[in-house]
Parts: sequence; structure tokens; C-alpha cells
Amino acid sequence: MTTTVTITEIKDVVLIVFLLFSFVLLMFASIISLRLYLRVSRFMDRIEHVAERFEETFGRVAVARRAMEDAASALRPVAKGLGLIGMFQGVGRLFGGSGSDTEDPDAEES
Repeated sequence: MTTTVTITEIKDVVLIVFLLFSFVLLMFASIISLRLYLRVSRFMDRIEHVAERFEETFGRVAVARRAMEDAASALRPVAKGLGLIGMFQGVGRLFGGSGSDTEDPDAEES
């Protein structure tokens, strides 16, 4: 064998080893990328589920708030008649509140 043939064979072997190494590296990266994609996909599904649950919860809170507002507006005349609003305003003033934010907006100012 001559040196040129030996050099050519060494180049071929190095090229084959490089191509095999590149193929193995490509396969490894593909597997890791696929696993990462599946994990991210599962995470996004869970986040969407949590977002849907938050939306349901906030909807229920809004409905409950409206129900409480309706109940409060229906019970306000009864509370006025029993003197409960004045009592709560007095307790608020006792603990340092000005009482202006708890006053009835329908009351006349003089």
C-alpha cells in the first residue's frame, strides 16, 4: 500500500465515524426533543384546565356577589327599621372609622 491510499482510507474511516457520530447525536437530540415536547404539551393541557377552573370559580363568585347585592338591597329597609345600620355605623365610628363610607347613599344630606 502506498501512502496516498493509506491516507485516503484514513479519510474514509474518519468520515464514516463522523457520520455515525452525527447520526447518533441526531437520534439522541430527536428523542430528547420529543420527550420535551410531550412534557410541555402535558403542562399546557394542565394550565388550560386550571384556567378553565379559575374561570368557573370567578363566574360563581360573580353570581354569588350579585345574589348578595340583591339580598342586601332587599334587607336594607328591614335593617333600617330595626336600627342595625345605625348600630354598625356607631361601631365603625368607635373603632376609628368616619362612618361616611358606611352611610346610606339614599339618606338626605343637610
